Order: sequence, then structure tokens, then C-alpha cells
Amino acid sequence: MAPRSWIRWWVLALVGAVLITAVWRVELRKAGRLAAPAPTEAGTGAPVEATLNLGTVLVPEDTPPDRAHAYDWRVEGLAPARQLVAYGLGESVERGLEEAHRDYSVRLRYRSMGPERFTYVAPPGCGTDMRCIYAELMHSNAEPVRVLGERFAVSIRERDLDAAQATELILGFVRRIRYELPGDEPFGIVPPGLVPAQDRGDCDSKAVLALMLLRQVGVDAVMLYSDALAHAAIGVGLPGTGTRIPFGGRGYQYAELTADGWPLGMIPPQYDKPQLWRVLPLPDAPAPAPG
Repeated sequence: MAPRSWIRWWVLALVGAVLITAVWRVELRKAGRLAAPAPTEAGTGAPVEATLNLGTVLVPEDTPPDRAHAYDWRVEGLAPARQLVAYGLGESVERGLEEAHRDYSVRLRYRSMGPERFTYVAPPGCGTDMRCIYAELMHSNAEPVRVLGERFAVSIRERDLDAAQATELILGFVRRIRYELPGDEPFGIVPPGLVPAQDRGDCDSKAVLALMLLRQVGVDAVMLYSDALAHAAIGVGLPGTGTRIPFGGRGYQYAELTADGWPLGMIPPQYDKPQLWRVLPLPDAPAPAPG
């Protein structure tokens, strides 16, 4: 009898241990210790960051989505900080903007003289700077840029962003566009409608685009240009510290567009010569024709 009793007690003890372990595992799962891990970015293991997607802008609307370039950037101080937008032009629209740019260069007798050097016959009243070329591009590219700007304007209204936040939203987007010297383009500039569509542009290519978008959402902005420094940027009429360029009784904060990370008012050291900068008076882009 004694051996059988010992075996029976041993079996009961083993069963009890199994039941206790099962209950312990259930309690751990209820407490959350065995919960599924948080979503992560594919292939990185990093947590997925909250984003605000401004959507896909296609001009015209039936443009194949695979023609759109997607942009992803961060704006500190906004919630969420990460922003997304995609933009694409139909083949005929893109070709039309390119042809209009070339036709204008023919009218001005544009002639390339090598990398970043060219000559042209300026229209009356234009002087020796690029103001008439920028103004022409703002006119000929008004509609595709307006459609993109409306997406920013809607997001700014929905989130009730102030002028400083709206400025950082748009500057962050333009800075995200790939910097490239457009040696193949007349006047060394990519038309503003093509800058986000082709994901490329140099300082003044990006500056004209930024100027149009900022003005569309109601931000006081001007074109900054330095022939001596061979550079262009944007000035914004916002309060703040740093370098300001005077114009029309106001001071405009310098905004660098060629790379991320430059706060408003901070000029890259090689361009930090305020006396060599000037404001080019440019008209607003024309309003869209009534539908």
C-alpha cells in the first residue's frame, strides 16, 4: 500500500504544478506582459511614427498615380510632426510647361555659355536681374502650383495653424525636394510646377516654388536674390531673431531652401553678407479663371 500511496501523491502533485503554471501564464497575459508588440516600421524594428498625410495631388486628376513623387518631412512643433504629400503631373501638362519655358527662352534670345553661365536679351524694364524670368514662370506655372498649394491651404485651415507654422510646413516640403543644378534648363532654372513633379531644383528653382506656395496660404513672402553670391532664397515677414533683409519698410527673415536644418533668419556662412542681398519685386501669381 505504501508504494502505491506514494505514486498517487506524486501524480497529484505533478498535475497541480501544471495547473498552477497554466493559471500563472493566463494571469500574465491578462496583465499585459505577454501582449503583442507595438507596430514597427518594416525592416527597422522602430515604432511606427504618427503621420499626417496631405494626400496625392494629380494634375489633371486622371493622371496615373505612379507619376506622383512622394515627399516625407518633419515639422517640429506640429502634432503629428511627420508630414506626407505626393504630387504628379500628366505627361501633356509636364510637356506643356517645358515647351513654354523653352519658347520664352527663344523670345529672349537665351544662349548658354557653359555651366551656370548664359546670356539673354532682357525685356524693357527688367534690368540685369532675373525678375522678369521669375515673373514669367510664376504666370505660366500658376495653375499646377495653385492645385498643390490648395492642398496645403486646406490642411492649414483644418489644423488652425498660425503663419509661423504654415511657413515651416511649406518650407519643410520645399527643402525636401532634391537639390540639383539644372544645367539643361534655360536660364538655369526648373519651372516651379516641374520642381516637385520631377523632384529636382536648385536655389532659385525652389525659391520661386516656395514663394508661390507661401503667398497662396497668406504668408507675406519675397524673393531674395544675390547676383554677386550667385544664390537665391526667400524672405518671410514674420517676427523673430536672425538676419533680416529690409524691403518696403519691413524686415524679412532669411529662409534657406537648399537643405534641411536651417532655422529662419540663419544664413549659411558663405552667403552671410546681407549687404549683397536684394529683394526682387515680383507680382503674385494670377488668380485662376472662373469655372
